[in-house]
Amino acid sequence: MDTADNTDDAAEADFQPVFENRVRFAETDQQGIVFYGEYFTFQDETVSQFFREIDYSYEQMETDGWQVHVVNTELNYRDAAEFGDVLVNELRVVEMGTASITFEYRVKRNADDQLLADGSVTQVAVDLETEEPVAVPDAFREAVAAYQGGLPE
Repeated sequence: MDTADNTDDAAEADFQPVFENRVRFAETDQQGIVFYGEYFTFQDETVSQFFREIDYSYEQMETDGWQVHVVNTELNYRDAAEFGDVLVNELRVVEMGTASITFEYRVKRNADDQLLADGSVTQVAVDLETEEPVAVPDAFREAVAAYQGGLPE
């Protein structure tokens, strides 16, 4: 398979279930549904778990002298989750630039597979000391490619 085919395959890569959580009472609002801001926490937890899934943790980033900073995040709310619901958080890398990584995220209710929210988060790789943008290391790219069956554009 040539590189162009790999890129196309990765761009169409299926979402991977990465993080599962049960809605806690503290995450709900007065209407008894998950407060919208909590989904950003779920999204962040999913990205952190994704790094562990690909065997490239935050600790490995620090060892390699880099970290990531969130520069953009978006969420679209599709349906409500309630106290006690089990949520399946899914993620995939859809774009990787020289210094940026964009993830698509979605969360579904486990009981009925109902889509509750979807969106994206973009992070920029920065030098651990200077906090200036740096190229995403090849080892990270390789870990994503192995996990997703190729790299996105």
